Amino acid sequence: MIRYTCANCNKELMCLKNNIPVVHFMDNDKAKGIDSMRYGDLWGCTCGCRVVLGMGGQRLGMDIPERETEFILKEYIEVKR
Repeated sequence: MIRYTCANCNKELMCLKNNIPVVHFMDNDKAKGIDSMRYGDLWGCTCGCRVVLGMGGQRLGMDIPERETEFILKEYIEVKR
């Protein structure tokens, strides 16, 4: 089993949520739509550190059906470039 460690306080991270969407919006603007999306696992530490690990294959915005986009946007992590 993989054990991730917090670089800030050296404690073992705990998995907080599996399969959370990690979304990048076009030009960092939610109104323009999704550019790309991946699913990952959210890990955290008691010190407040949060990390998304184990991300699967990338999906492009044009491959995401509208009904799925509405579901995704309820809980997600936004990536800004």
